[in-house]
Amino acid sequence: MAKKLLIVESPAKVKTIRGFLGDDFIVAASLGHIRDLPDRELGVEPDSFRPHYEVLPGKSEIVRRLKGLVKGAAVLYLATDPDREGEAIAWHLVEVLKPRCPVYRVAFNTITEAAVKAAILSPRRIDSALVNAQQARRIVDRLVGYELSPLLWGRFEGERLSAGRVQTVGLRLVVEREQEIQAFTSEAYWTLDADFEARDGTFTARLVRWHGTDIALKDEGMTRAIMTALGAAHWSVQSIMHQEKERRPQPPFTTSTLQQAASSLLDFSPEKTMRLAQELYEGVDLDGRHLGLITYMRTDAVQVAPEAQRAAADFIRAAYGDAYLPAKPPSYQAKESAQEAHEAIRPTAVTHVPDKLKGVLSDDLYALYALIWSRFVASQMAATQFAETTVMVGADDAVFRARGRTPLFDGFLRVYAHEEEKADSDDNPDIKPLPEIRQGEGLLLTGWSPVERFTRPPGRCTEAALIQALEKQGIGRPSTYASTLATLKVRGYVEIGKERKLIPTARGMAICKYLTEQFADLFAYDFTARLESDLDAIAAGSADWVAVLRRFWQTLQSQLQMVEAVSTTSPKQPSATGEVCPECGQSLMRRTGKNGTFLGCSGYPDCRYTRPLETANTIHRSSSKRRKTR
Repeated sequence: MAKKLLIVESPAKVKTIRGFLGDDFIVAASLGHIRDLPDRELGVEPDSFRPHYEVLPGKSEIVRRLKGLVKGAAVLYLATDPDREGEAIAWHLVEVLKPRCPVYRVAFNTITEAAVKAAILSPRRIDSALVNAQQARRIVDRLVGYELSPLLWGRFEGERLSAGRVQTVGLRLVVEREQEIQAFTSEAYWTLDADFEARDGTFTARLVRWHGTDIALKDEGMTRAIMTALGAAHWSVQSIMHQEKERRPQPPFTTSTLQQAASSLLDFSPEKTMRLAQELYEGVDLDGRHLGLITYMRTDAVQVAPEAQRAAADFIRAAYGDAYLPAKPPSYQAKESAQEAHEAIRPTAVTHVPDKLKGVLSDDLYALYALIWSRFVASQMAATQFAETTVMVGADDAVFRARGRTPLFDGFLRVYAHEEEKADSDDNPDIKPLPEIRQGEGLLLTGWSPVERFTRPPGRCTEAALIQALEKQGIGRPSTYASTLATLKVRGYVEIGKERKLIPTARGMAICKYLTEQFADLFAYDFTARLESDLDAIAAGSADWVAVLRRFWQTLQSQLQMVEAVSTTSPKQPSATGEVCPECGQSLMRRTGKNGTFLGCSGYPDCRYTRPLETANTIHRSSSKRRKTR
């Protein structure tokens, strides 16, 4: 009797899912994509935007094996990852394998027995809108890379130069921040703190008003003059304001917030974070079983399944008590552009407490899992509560202010203390409990603390800050951030400094300047964000993907024509390749001639060795070529 065939992307899932489904199923893996646009040519017809896909190098054997399995299958289930890329991979599998049996798409956000079996019982067809959105993204990125990257090769030295739709905008954010820092002029200012002794203790307050107006101390002379004027003043408490406040927990992680938190708290790069999250999603050996520990890690949604909320409430009640549960289950609002109907990133079982996994997971896996687990549990807990006191101290024409904070209930901070606010800024030096102070009480001045300070330039972007900026601008999507940052580093456009600060290199700044000046519309923040919205509209079925591509292509072509008109008067300089001439041993240079880009010996004219650079020439002339469908 023919068996049912279920295809996933990762071989790590095969053993786990096979154990869930039993002998009626064969479970196999595609190892991700099995085909893509060709490497050595554009692979897209610019008039119709018809893509020409080919089986990826090294995937022929996988395709042959899957075809054999499909041939004998009663039903084919495609269980590729539950996002647009996974939907496209499922479609590519159907296009290549050409199954004659019924085909169903199944998707699950957690690799658990309940989730997998529920997905099998609720199959659907492949969503063509999601596939087209992913195809459009792939084609747009191919058009940008293949049309613009060759323009860099003859103008800048170095290997692996490229332009990219999201990559270049990300570089622009880093470069513009660096330019702000370089243009910044620091200015001096002063603060004046006074130490007071009250009946029940001491505290410090800062000068905020002088002669009835808000004060800005510009220099030491002004500061010392105020101190002298107040030398014989009588001090008293003018007013006291008490407020009880609460701070609610943040929602569970999305892809971008997980990358940001792991960068800031664990010093993980976004690439490392996603690699570890993939391992946690696909599963680890635990109690004799291979179990997925977290839900799908590529998501920009913040909702949580009701059953997961109920399980979290039961756990919190048992572990911490009813006081740590909010009056009703919390709900969180996703940003408008959230594209997937996924859950937030959470543990598959809240009872998998991190401490129980210390000996099972590697140190890095444990650290990331503990972060995800604690953020999720905290998101389902009651708010932290505190009392905030503001005391105004007066003498003659001066008013000083002191602030204090007293914790009342730790709430979610019992689990996720990373949310604790830092109180070390110039404007808020102390958020500590104040002594018992009474309105009208006389005070004794015990000391002055005049301090010269300087305005600070904006800080360099960290990896976390760049991801946050891209997300805020609506540029890129959860699955693109890690690869975007990796590309910027691999291309040598940015370097990682202390505290994971991104520092643009001279090459990065020069390339950014060239691309953003020559292609101002293409790499404008609002243009890139609008294109993301167009891709979302395709996925929702409310926009035609070819029409979106046509509008983009027209913009790209008009800007290319203007650049080419200018470049005819600008000679292109050869750039080093790192290769050695096989005839004389000198360096090979990348040069540009009337027929495109080629490799030539740096010893010319003594050595006339040349070699066609097939990839570069093909790419540069790709818009005028066509290729037959295989």
